[in-house]
Amino acid sequence: MSAIDEIKARANVIDLISRYTPLKRAGSIYKGLCPFHNERTPSFVVYPNSGTWHCFGSCGTGGDVFSFLMRKENLDFREALERLAQETGVSLEEQEQEQDRTQKAALYEVNEAAARYFHDLLLHHAQAAPARAYLERRNLDAMTADSFQIGFSLDQWSGLRDYLSSRGFGLDIQLAAGLVKRNEQRESIYDAFRNRVTIPIRDRQGRVIGFGGRVLDDSQPKYLNTAETALFHKSHVVFGIDRAQTAIRDADQVVIVEGYMDVIAAHQHGFENVVACMGTALTPEQLRQLQRYTHNFVLALDADAAGQAATIRGLNQARQSLTRVSKPVLSPGGRVQMMERLDATLRIISMPDGMDPDDVVRRDPALWQQLVARALPLVDFYFAVTSRRVDLGSAQGKAEAVAELAPLIAEVDDEVERQHYVHQLARLVQVEEFIIESRVRAAARATQSEAAAERKSSGLSEGERIDRPSTGAPVAESGKSDKRLSGQPAIEVEDHLLAMMVRSPDSLIWLAQRAAELKIEPPTDADLQHAENQEIFGALRRFIMSDELWDLESFQENLARPLHAKLGSLVAYGAALPPRTDPELREGMIKDIVHLRLQRLKNESVAIKYLVDEAQRSGEVASARSLGSVYGRIQRELDHLQPLKLRENHKNGDRRRNASTTRLG
Repeated sequence: MSAIDEIKARANVIDLISRYTPLKRAGSIYKGLCPFHNERTPSFVVYPNSGTWHCFGSCGTGGDVFSFLMRKENLDFREALERLAQETGVSLEEQEQEQDRTQKAALYEVNEAAARYFHDLLLHHAQAAPARAYLERRNLDAMTADSFQIGFSLDQWSGLRDYLSSRGFGLDIQLAAGLVKRNEQRESIYDAFRNRVTIPIRDRQGRVIGFGGRVLDDSQPKYLNTAETALFHKSHVVFGIDRAQTAIRDADQVVIVEGYMDVIAAHQHGFENVVACMGTALTPEQLRQLQRYTHNFVLALDADAAGQAATIRGLNQARQSLTRVSKPVLSPGGRVQMMERLDATLRIISMPDGMDPDDVVRRDPALWQQLVARALPLVDFYFAVTSRRVDLGSAQGKAEAVAELAPLIAEVDDEVERQHYVHQLARLVQVEEFIIESRVRAAARATQSEAAAERKSSGLSEGERIDRPSTGAPVAESGKSDKRLSGQPAIEVEDHLLAMMVRSPDSLIWLAQRAAELKIEPPTDADLQHAENQEIFGALRRFIMSDELWDLESFQENLARPLHAKLGSLVAYGAALPPRTDPELREGMIKDIVHLRLQRLKNESVAIKYLVDEAQRSGEVASARSLGSVYGRIQRELDHLQPLKLRENHKNGDRRRNASTTRLG
């Protein structure tokens, strides 16, 4: 048994979910209020026999213990695996060495001690009077300063060093945390932060991993961050994410600013979905972290030339780093093609001249709300910048404008909007629309290979999630797993389907086209109930969209190491199956997808019918009506899928009979 299977066997899904929302037994299932959105009547069910859960409300998501913890605690698969392994007592081969874990714990502890020390100095030390005056000038109230644990570092070479040493923290751990530095020439160790306002920098779990420090005079640098440590990697840090993650998810939008004070001012005035990119261009790691919470990004960087350059760099990073999805698009010739689209909405705030987000929020919160609401779509912003930057009266300038804007237009998902921008660009450079359309189509094809190169260079190889519109589905509660027998040990249908996808990766493109013909959704994570399968499927889809030649070894490098054993079992299973033609393989996969969806919908139908009846008995008319509409949608999907199952069975039967006739003849 793998560590993943052992964790599932030991973990109690009822106990886990009950930590976040009370559950009440209702026959063979449990029900409760969804922990992912606000509601008055339960729409959330847990299936104890299969260890799965599902929300029938606005979330519409489901999955197993891993996917629940990943969603609720904003963890990736590896993090959820380690958390559950520790809770269930399962040993992981990939766990960190005990020495490394001990050192990281010590680093968190020494950083917390430093944060308390700095904050106490700000509140009580005479030397901190200029720092307190600075915060007053920035209209920062005491509650906010306490909440963010803002502090002050003395204008001394060893104030922090001596304090930490007196508390039992050795110089080695202080050096490892970046709190002190070593002067090799003088053979001395001195404080890294001196005479600065200090701001603790925290990870997603709220643990202090480093500090930012702002000078109170004309010293340079104006802002100083902790040096790179085992905990602090500047390119990975999103300042304020520990406080903003819930607000980002609730608002389904994140506003990205440039500095600490921008974030702190925004949160003080109630704008809690604001984070900062640490004063640099946005990095792929920062953007992928934020995409766990929302696909709607608003960039609000400074209005000066440097700020606008940072905005451009951030947008370029965003386009290369954010999730892309492949969708079937009808070509002018009538063929269905798979085109990659940016799975995110990017908008830009045009800041008033001479003002940064901190200025606007402090002086006029209502204006800040208006600026966010009126943020320009990405393409409109680029049109404005490009029009000012290039010489549209020259042939070279026109070519440059088309080269910059065509890739952006190609990523617009809505056909009407895309055609609007094609028309706008054609007028801007004064050429025929069909020329612009051809450039846009060429840009769309080129995007896949560009995205693949960027993913390889940015290190997207640790099982990073790409697309999770709705995860998992409960299996039947009869206690019998749906298995497929092929002269081998029994295997679940979703494992068989995934093994076939790994065996023939190009079939994903055919499946999307075939799904469009059948008027059903292409294969998604929702067709798989196990988190490890969802991770492998996401990585497989990402690899195929990259236009790289299929190579199993290269694909395995894209997976988190704990998933290698599962991939190996899928490959071995697929290799041992009898040979099949491509049409047989692909039609069998469509049959599996329809089968899995029918099974999921039937289970959901039973559960939601119970919830509707409960809401009606409780007099919750609005909830009963809302759940009833979901029930109706499920029934319509069942009505659409059931004939497809019969049709696919009939086609497969005809194919087997024809093959038999051929052999006999």
